[in-house]
Amino acid sequence: MNRFTFFVLLLAGFAAPAFSQAQNAQITGIVLDSVSRSAVVGAYVAVSRNAPDAKPEYVTTDVNGKFAFTGLTKQVSYLVKVTYLSYKDFSKIVTVKGDIEDLGTITLTEAVANLKEVKVVGQVVAMEQKGDTTQFNAAAFKTNPDATSEDLIQKMPGITVTNGTVTAHGETVNRVLVDGKPFFGDDAALTLKSLPAEVVDKIEVFDKLTDQAQFTGFDDGNAQKTINIVTKADKRMGQFGKIFAGYGLDERYQAGGNVSFFKGNQRISVIGLSNNINNQNFSSQDLLGVSGGGGGNRGGGGGNFLVGNQSGITGTNSFGLNYANKIGKKVDVSGSYFFNRTGNTNVQTTGQEYFLSGAAGNQFYNENSRTSTTNSNHRLNFRVEYTIDPKNSLIITPRLSFQDNHSASVKAGLTSLADGKEINSSNNSQTNANKGYNFSNDVLFRHSFEKKGRTVSFNFNTQLNDKNGQRNLYSKNIYYDNLTLPDTAMRGDTIDQRSFTHSDGITLGGNFIYTEPISTTGQLQFNYGLTVANSNSNKDTYNMSYDEMTYTDLDTLLTNNFDNRYITNRAGLGYRYRKNSWSANLGVDFQNTGLYSQQLAPVSNKVDQSFTNVLPNFMLNYRSKTGTQFRTFFRSSTNQPSISQLQNVIDNSNPLSLTAGNPDLKQEYRNMVNVRYSLAGAKRPYSFNAMLFVTQTNNAIVNSTVIATDGPLTLPNGLELERGAKYTSPINVDGSWNARSFFTYGKPVAPLKLNLNITTGFNYVRSPGMINYVPNFSNTYAVSQGLVLSSNISEKLDFTVSYSGNYNVVRNSIQPKLNNNYYTQGITGRVNWIFGKGFVLQSDINNQSYRGLGEGYNQNFTLWNASIGKKFLKNNAGELKLTVFDILKQNNSISRNVTETYVQDVTNRVLTQYAMLTFTYTLRNFGKMPVNNNNNYRSRDFDSGEGFPAGGGNRGNGGGGARGFNN
Repeated sequence: MNRFTFFVLLLAGFAAPAFSQAQNAQITGIVLDSVSRSAVVGAYVAVSRNAPDAKPEYVTTDVNGKFAFTGLTKQVSYLVKVTYLSYKDFSKIVTVKGDIEDLGTITLTEAVANLKEVKVVGQVVAMEQKGDTTQFNAAAFKTNPDATSEDLIQKMPGITVTNGTVTAHGETVNRVLVDGKPFFGDDAALTLKSLPAEVVDKIEVFDKLTDQAQFTGFDDGNAQKTINIVTKADKRMGQFGKIFAGYGLDERYQAGGNVSFFKGNQRISVIGLSNNINNQNFSSQDLLGVSGGGGGNRGGGGGNFLVGNQSGITGTNSFGLNYANKIGKKVDVSGSYFFNRTGNTNVQTTGQEYFLSGAAGNQFYNENSRTSTTNSNHRLNFRVEYTIDPKNSLIITPRLSFQDNHSASVKAGLTSLADGKEINSSNNSQTNANKGYNFSNDVLFRHSFEKKGRTVSFNFNTQLNDKNGQRNLYSKNIYYDNLTLPDTAMRGDTIDQRSFTHSDGITLGGNFIYTEPISTTGQLQFNYGLTVANSNSNKDTYNMSYDEMTYTDLDTLLTNNFDNRYITNRAGLGYRYRKNSWSANLGVDFQNTGLYSQQLAPVSNKVDQSFTNVLPNFMLNYRSKTGTQFRTFFRSSTNQPSISQLQNVIDNSNPLSLTAGNPDLKQEYRNMVNVRYSLAGAKRPYSFNAMLFVTQTNNAIVNSTVIATDGPLTLPNGLELERGAKYTSPINVDGSWNARSFFTYGKPVAPLKLNLNITTGFNYVRSPGMINYVPNFSNTYAVSQGLVLSSNISEKLDFTVSYSGNYNVVRNSIQPKLNNNYYTQGITGRVNWIFGKGFVLQSDINNQSYRGLGEGYNQNFTLWNASIGKKFLKNNAGELKLTVFDILKQNNSISRNVTETYVQDVTNRVLTQYAMLTFTYTLRNFGKMPVNNNNNYRSRDFDSGEGFPAGGGNRGNGGGGARGFNN
């Protein structure tokens, strides 16, 4: 255990005595509709002492209609008042006699009134902190009638959507649920683009624990940032969606739509999209043909193979189907199928500057490329949750994806010195074809005993993957003498090769967790897990035999057969404490990992390593009934190198920049600290969030780059580098740090009917690396500032003005004279105005500015799009719209990437000006919910009592925080 870990645990020890608090009483209940008997979600429950001038405090009901109000005094009378729009108020005087005063079922009667008589009696609370969940009320953010859920959440403090990636409070959102259930698997962008804003009642942001951790209440470190969309009760019965088609200049087109059929618990959604204007309705993760997959711990995760916004011009065809239902009282099922096919063409310019020490001076690499890629992807997700009886449940979650990827590229690269002298050049063309699949399945059984808090759970998971690929490479390379002119080349060579690759992997894992209460406020956990991961990767490379005009000459330097196996045993002990507003977890795991690697060809080589680690974890959480929350979290973990990082085979896709793996790599050891503080609640006119994330890594897997600066160079592995060529392989280095802080402040500006959101961030990254066997540390300091003003005037006028700026300071240890500062900023304005008899004016303008980048990359450009449309048909269901994209003809794409060995600037091909006429038909057909007591829309249960669950956590809850203490 290092000093950093010891210091954090020492702080945890000093903090522990602060947990002891006086016992509080509470009032609980459930609020239902008097006719349908369905839950009334989001009703305000006000509790105050039954005395004149007593100030009330508030909570809201969850998606099951439940509420719990804590911090009350026994033998005291309280006035409980329940209010909800379109219902009559309920009030009752209650005397708290014991620890829990349960009001049972409270039924609200619908208030029948003329709309003109309805009075607004108070401002809707925009944001509340409910336990570990941040909840936004959709009614506090006005959007136009055609807005999507994506449009809605971008008005909320701390939530942004950039190029299809959703970020909440500084963290990437990995999942979006609808009423606590999966919607199109884990595809956040697809969900948000498919659901109209008008069906949304609340947006909940939280860290979703795994199903097993949710049951036990002990965080296992695998939580995912998640958004749960709580739909309005009156929008859960009916059909809604939209269908559109458009055609424009330069043969630009788009067509598609999404239609959802909701009938209580049964929900069916169908989506489709076809266009050639870079519109994609799905998220991004791995592209099999690009990232390579592999096996073992990295390639076998059952990944989604989601396809996202790519650079260049993309044509997309996609289709998806989602289904969710509750079968009887015991079985919840959900599943989805999604297909997408994309064709992308891109022209890219890349400039890299490498940090070199000594008299050689820095080296520059410039590349121009043209790439064409076609990718087809099938993705299936399924989840079945079977509540066998009140004490036992079973969850099965299989996932399967297939992908077929083809690409062709032409590249021209040139390496030079600072004075412009050329070192080498390369012109190459290559084609790639890759095909593969990923499969995963998780089976979780959970059992709770009669004794409250005593539970046992078993989890078994399987991961399979397989990939086959073929690459053809033809390259002409020239190497210059620095004392002569470029036209007097020293030597040149031609590469004409065909490579065949195959990789597969299988991972089998299981764990066992037992929890035992040792007091009314304390609970122990015992856990044991075993994981076995086997993977294999083969690459055979053949040079062209000009005698036979076939690829028959085996290139042993580029051929490799590699097997890899991990066996991990992990056992641990944890203690959980909870009382009133405080809770804490303290635990330690003991882990042994055996790594066995074997290279079978072209030469035989074996690596047999064993790693033993102590992995402590600690969590302290405080949350008050007024909406204040403080949470600090510490965890140690390990990360195993992937098979592609271990496999010692050379990749010569770019003959001037070769790469290979390193079979002697060790696992990374990481320490992570997370601190959060938030203020939100019904009585505050603002919300505030502050986050700090710090990660320190020992044995970090980083790149070691060797550049032949003075002439041909022979490496220890026998590879000869021509002058100016680069060879990169991974190594282990200490000293990696990553620190991020994020602050958000949100406040309605009532006099102007605006919502103000301010975000501020401070980041520090210390990236170690090695270049020409000299260690280099690249230190990047970044300050970011964002401001958003969004309208809250009416549904007919919706506008947003935003600013985002990032200032970066880069310092590296090898060449301090090349330290660099650069700045990027974006200013955006959007307006959507419905006026007259159904006329619609839409416009968005975005100015981007770049300063401090490389020569030719410092630019300032403005992208302006606008449209004018007319609504018609019954209920304005139809709309005809004329859109002009890039009115000023300035669209551009620029990015910068800073690593431990080089700084890179990139420009990509972009979509240019076009005009399009589009027709859209909107479907809205909502009915009344039938009388059905089984319509439980579970997402988040906001417990606030103490003690242990009656047999585990929140069983069946798709939302899933640490729910080990429900009442």
